[in-house]
Amino acid sequence: MKQTWTDILFLHYPVKKDVLEAHLPPNLMLDTFEGQGWVTIVSYLTKAIGIRGIPSVPMGRGIPGLNVRTYVKAGNKPGIYFFQLAIRHRVTAKLAKVLFHLPYIYLEMSLLKSEKQFHSESSRIYSLPFKCQYNVHSQASRMKHGTLGEWLLERYCFYTTNPQGKLLRCDIYHEPWIVHEVELMEVEHNNLSTVLNNSSKAINPIPHYSKQLSVHVWPLISI
Repeated sequence: MKQTWTDILFLHYPVKKDVLEAHLPPNLMLDTFEGQGWVTIVSYLTKAIGIRGIPSVPMGRGIPGLNVRTYVKAGNKPGIYFFQLAIRHRVTAKLAKVLFHLPYIYLEMSLLKSEKQFHSESSRIYSLPFKCQYNVHSQASRMKHGTLGEWLLERYCFYTTNPQGKLLRCDIYHEPWIVHEVELMEVEHNNLSTVLNNSSKAINPIPHYSKQLSVHVWPLISI
């Protein structure tokens, strides 16, 4: 499968290791950077979806999506573990839940932009209320080797479990992220407390923005 994402916003939060470890399945270890655990909220648009041998299907102006993830490893292979994913497309949410055993939900949300200013918002009646307004700077670059930014972004698989609790891995491929600096104007959410069942208040996040990325997704394999 191939997907094209645009207007991708990352909000990275440090979270205590014991809080994160309590939400991981067996045989999956929390990955840390210099001993610190991290959770990231990602807002984006899906602009096209396709499968091998068939041209990608454009999604018009794009379908808004949102996910909350942390960073893990099985053996020596680092990856991502999703606590929650949402998309404003009922069929896609159902298919992803069945095919990839991911905790997807349908969610009403929007991503509006004017020049370099963006406004992303989801419905407050669901389990992932989110609102963010931000400006994107024009200069872009890749993450430097060995930095926290590279550690957070350059991940090439995700882990999940099937209904029987079996650990599964999905390998992905994409070019290295090219990111812009972001100026956050407004951030309102309680995603982390809702997903992690933790009442601790999040501190100011580290933001990254990427204009577009194409991702190739392979079938799930058992670990």
